[in-house]
Amino acid sequence: MGSAIAPESWALVTSKHPHRAHYVPYEPTWDGDDDAVVGRTNQPKNITRAFFQVKVSSLAAKRVFRADLALGIRDGSDCDTQIEVWETTAIGPRTTWKRQPRWLRKLSTTTPELTCPSVIGISHSVTQAVQDAAARGDEYLTIGLRSADESVAGRRLYRTTSVRENSGPALITRYNTAPDVPSELSVRNGCQGAAAGPDVGTSTPSLRATATDPDTETNAEVLRVRFEWADASGAKLGESVSAETSSPSPHCVTVPAGQLTDGGRYTWRARTENAYRTENPDGTGWLEGWDHSAWTPWQPEFTVDTTKPGQPLISSADFPQGQVGGRVGLPGTFTLSPNGSPDVASYSYSFSTGQTGKVAVSADGSAVLTYTPTLTFPATLTVSSVDRAGNQGPATTYTFRAAPAAPPTVSSAVYPPDVPGGGVGVPGEFVFGVNGVDDATTFRYRLESSPEQNVAVGADGTATVTITPTRAGANRLTVTTLNAAGVRLGTKTYTFTVGAA
Repeated sequence: MGSAIAPESWALVTSKHPHRAHYVPYEPTWDGDDDAVVGRTNQPKNITRAFFQVKVSSLAAKRVFRADLALGIRDGSDCDTQIEVWETTAIGPRTTWKRQPRWLRKLSTTTPELTCPSVIGISHSVTQAVQDAAARGDEYLTIGLRSADESVAGRRLYRTTSVRENSGPALITRYNTAPDVPSELSVRNGCQGAAAGPDVGTSTPSLRATATDPDTETNAEVLRVRFEWADASGAKLGESVSAETSSPSPHCVTVPAGQLTDGGRYTWRARTENAYRTENPDGTGWLEGWDHSAWTPWQPEFTVDTTKPGQPLISSADFPQGQVGGRVGLPGTFTLSPNGSPDVASYSYSFSTGQTGKVAVSADGSAVLTYTPTLTFPATLTVSSVDRAGNQGPATTYTFRAAPAAPPTVSSAVYPPDVPGGGVGVPGEFVFGVNGVDDATTFRYRLESSPEQNVAVGADGTATVTITPTRAGANRLTVTTLNAAGVRLGTKTYTFTVGAA
């Protein structure tokens, strides 16, 4: 990762005018001609020094590999003059020859003979000062420039304004930022499985965390996550490193077999690691290694539970086992009990009629399951206990059969059931009754093979319809009650005889 940081200010001091201040807040322009002059003249005798103050707080705690103060050099410079680069104390509006910053330490000496002059920029190494400032978390760093031999005439004219593509003086750095502490930590039964609770149903759980790095917004970063796990006493049992990725993403490892046991309690933590590789500042190869975040806190303990629960018990007063009970369309309940298993969290169930699902337990480990039969055929309920770790035990099966609802009543004065009545083309009223089935909402009827028709159940539980037979002799009228869900409750076949016309 690299950056170019422009100075916030610069200052010039001169021995000829020892009390004159020349302090300028830095603002790059295209037409300025205010040079930072460094060196000596003899006619008249004058020694000048320059200082650049750079805000380096953005580099705090970063691993700085290299830092150079890049300055453009104007034509007319004496390129043979050696320039010393120093770290100094801060500058300000009152900086003069008599009130110079203290010269703290020399950082480098430069003689850019081959590239001087250069508007693109000459690099002056300030690596050690920037590294130390970043480690301390300093807000500013001040760099001073002076001739290596101020008894000899020779000056360097440093540009302080923008020139062509160059934006003026800049602190050019190469660094790496430590990655972020891992986030979104979870224990899972397999890396692609769902996050587990405090109970894990495997002795080889997967540990997962998301790795991010501040530098990934502008640079591809190689990331991995190191995981450590320990028992409840804090004794480390092992560690593993995830596969490397080049972008922020979840990272996962699986604890090897043989390290965790059924019933044991364990904890774990993680840190992000970020690879760096850059040229060595002295040109002798490469600097490479791994920076890392702080460790996460030790995570809440989890318990390994690989013991399956036992078979549950099933009971129902509405639908007795192996008997006819309840009725079609009327909800009934089943009670599911843990049968001695201490850690049942839910029950997985399925009906042979197609309904499936899970139901959570109450405080005593039991659960109530509501079921509405739609058929009178024998049905089977299959239930398994599921514990807090997700272990599913063996199934219990329960067979029952629902009774039909009472069939509707049908009557007609014109077409009674016992004697011939009416005639072909003679309309007759038929009265349907729910026969005590209080959840019936609709009568569905059909005469012989004619289309089915619906009529709503009235407030008194009846409905009256008019039917006109089209043929003499025996006729069959089929009437069915339905509830609001459309379930067929009971059916009545009413046979009557149509007299000759």
